[in-house]
Amino acid sequence: LAARWYAHFTSPIRRYPDLVVHRAVVRAFIEGRTAPEEWTGHDLEEIAERSSDRERVADEAERDSVELKKVEYMERHLGDEFTGTVSGVTSFGFFVLLDQVFVEGLVHVNTLDDYYRFLEGQYALLGDRSGRRFRLGDRVRIQVARVSKEERHVDFELLEHLGHGG
Repeated sequence: LAARWYAHFTSPIRRYPDLVVHRAVVRAFIEGRTAPEEWTGHDLEEIAERSSDRERVADEAERDSVELKKVEYMERHLGDEFTGTVSGVTSFGFFVLLDQVFVEGLVHVNTLDDYYRFLEGQYALLGDRSGRRFRLGDRVRIQVARVSKEERHVDFELLEHLGHGG
């Protein structure tokens, strides 16, 4: 924006900086009053920064608790079989997002049947001997192999490559 003064707040208002801005707007434009002394200058900037930092910490805590619950759920399903979609491919394996439960885990390359090379531009793994390829969108059947609550991590073992899902 090319505006000298700019404020952004969400609706419904849920962040403290949004609430302060909303109160200032109401005070100035509806009530015709000026902002209180503590709402100006460095103090307000410091309060907004601290509030934004706290929001980031809260968001991280929320993500961590969701991941913990997913891992705890999968812990009860060690050895169970699921189907899913390859959602990410790296040099060390591929991630699978499970159908129905929306939990993601990793199939490590060292658990596969061949030496797999990572084709970075294609987001794929290619087996040297077999020529088998794993790429984004492929459908697979996996078994839950390991769960780490400390690392918030789930490992899968590949049972079957079901082909490309597109």
